[in-house]
Amino acid sequence: MNANFEYYKVFYYVSKYENLTKAASVLKTSQPAVTRTIHNLENILGCRLFTRSKSGMKLTPEGKIFYQYVAADCAQFFKAEDNLNNLISLENGTIYISATETALHCYLFEAVRDFNIQYPNVHFKILNNSTTDSVNALKEGKVDLAVVSASLQLAEPLKMKVVRKYREILIGGSRFAELKGRKTSLEELSAYPWISLTSEAISRRFLNEYFSKNGLQFSPDVELATTDMILPAVRYNMGIGFLPEEFAGDDLESGKVFEIDVNETLPERSIILIHDTEYPQSIASKAFQKFLAERKEQNR
Repeated sequence: MNANFEYYKVFYYVSKYENLTKAASVLKTSQPAVTRTIHNLENILGCRLFTRSKSGMKLTPEGKIFYQYVAADCAQFFKAEDNLNNLISLENGTIYISATETALHCYLFEAVRDFNIQYPNVHFKILNNSTTDSVNALKEGKVDLAVVSASLQLAEPLKMKVVRKYREILIGGSRFAELKGRKTSLEELSAYPWISLTSEAISRRFLNEYFSKNGLQFSPDVELATTDMILPAVRYNMGIGFLPEEFAGDDLESGKVFEIDVNETLPERSIILIHDTEYPQSIASKAFQKFLAERKEQNR
């Protein structure tokens, strides 16, 4: 009995994710079916391909050698499959994205709108997650792309590129009107009540470092779970807080809140696009990534 390509495909994804459940999710099958396929393949080849433990599926020495050949063949097959689907994928394709709130409001919503003007039949399924959860969703094959608002260290096969820079501004409500229209030091502002995200958020760590570099400790009085809660909290005069400028546009224009001019410049931040170089991308996803790259060049 010879192994067919489906066996190799299952082997490829179990090797990639080192996890039966994740491989089953990508392959849209069950974990027991994946396990049976691996057992059958091992019987056909007459050797163990994986060692199984609580930490996951690890390739044996024989499995590592086999993977070198299978991975190359799978890459060629995925490329051929993509090319065959090229004519129809922009007519009914779906792009799966996991994004942070800041990335959504400061970049992604507008980019998706403009892309759909050119390709109205491409559908988007967008998850709103933290940076960490977005990267994990990408690693697990649940999404095609992650769009996040915090720099982080990534290992191969993940690749990231900066698609846009943005800045955060400090805002306050009517309770703090004495701060309006004048430059203020961070040291003076540290005595005011502050609003921020919880300590687990990467954006919070960014502020902690900002205060620390200026010789101050950041101890917010109100901690919130999501960025979109900061503006209402400021509007209700619970404190002052930093948030991306795009979040506050309407309220700044109407005068419900105002920007506080801080002496110490808050460093510029980045919106980052991440993809998995080993994960087969649909033509729709590739077209969207190309669109984003061209958009960045045009906006320079």
